[in-house]
Amino acid sequence: MALAPLLALRPLVPQAAAILLFCLALAAPLRAQDVTAFARWGSSSGALPPDHAWDYTVTFTTDRRVTVEYCKGYAQEAPGCATVSRRLSQADYAALQEKLVPLLAGLAEAPPQPDPNPPVGGGSSWGSVSVAGKDIALPGFPVDQDYVRVRAILTLLADYTPKGAIDAAQRRAKAG
Repeated sequence: MALAPLLALRPLVPQAAAILLFCLALAAPLRAQDVTAFARWGSSSGALPPDHAWDYTVTFTTDRRVTVEYCKGYAQEAPGCATVSRRLSQADYAALQEKLVPLLAGLAEAPPQPDPNPPVGGGSSWGSVSVAGKDIALPGFPVDQDYVRVRAILTLLADYTPKGAIDAAQRRAKAG
């Protein structure tokens, strides 16, 4: 095989590479826009002194990514907060979606309501889900008639949070 034709193309390689990188850079934002959060849940220690306070949020996105942000004290950014991301397997993602769909039925039409007289102090777990393009809050203290369905969704999301992700984020967060 003659190398001369291939060697003749050698000066074009940098330009071709630059064009390819440019095209990829243009496509990256389009692809990133396709990824959306479809569920979140979190937990908080409640009103405690800064040395004992903590909270975390777990976000599930349509690219199968699960991101945990853990904050110590009342920090809102690093170094008091740390983020860890994991990716669900295709099978786990499909199973989560399959189990989540029936729990979301009717949620957009009748969103869960927060308890008008929630307990004062103390921690709670809460969340939100996207249903038909609308974010539905899952209050930490829902009214009695919404308690079971809110807890079922939060429990499912907790069950599909990758093992060790919350602990890993907690270890990385530095007390302020």
